[in-house]
Amino acid sequence: MVDILAVCAHPDDLEVCAAGIFAKAKKEGLKTGLVIFTKGESGGHAQKCEREEEAVKASEILQLDYFVMLDFPDAGVFFTKETVDALIPHLRKCSPRVVLTLLEKDYHPDHTAVSRITKAACFTAGLKKYADDNSEWHYDALLFFGADNRTNMQRPDIYVDISDVIEIKKRACMAHRSQNVLPCAMDLAREYGRDAKVDYAEGLFLEHSITIDSLSDIMRKPKV
Repeated sequence: MVDILAVCAHPDDLEVCAAGIFAKAKKEGLKTGLVIFTKGESGGHAQKCEREEEAVKASEILQLDYFVMLDFPDAGVFFTKETVDALIPHLRKCSPRVVLTLLEKDYHPDHTAVSRITKAACFTAGLKKYADDNSEWHYDALLFFGADNRTNMQRPDIYVDISDVIEIKKRACMAHRSQNVLPCAMDLAREYGRDAKVDYAEGLFLEHSITIDSLSDIMRKPKV
């Protein structure tokens, strides 16, 4: 069981969009996981094996407790029963409290597809017939992140201050040597940081309301 599971299309999506969030989760003692739908073989000139190695290295930097790479074609992921069914066993196995995935409005067709796949799989995986032991699973929140705010003019609903873990985010991004994603990731973190009035931030988007147990959950801790 993990606390937070990300579902992404490509090996570097998490690092660009939410590596800081996952690094903070580990600092807070939470268990984290990642499912990637493709090996990213269409990104640049890198081969599948190289991108797999980079993804594994990044997962080690982020200390993920659960890590799976599926093998759907890069630039060829579609919202189908096959792709939804491929994700459901991982949702049931991990039973995450919070699921993060890509924003449907994001620029890449694979991102759009994975967003739709994840929403459908989260619903379907909660049905008892998909459980081996007749157990139930229901997530607390489904949140979204975007890799390119040029195609999404909406501002995040939640900003997460990642200034204290920015070096971990940098190292995770640099693990994807074939893609050179660090400049893009840092530009986005700085922009969201300016919005949030901190040095660096990552953004999350809501499609539905979420429930909290304590008002302290929406209060920032005082700086020390």
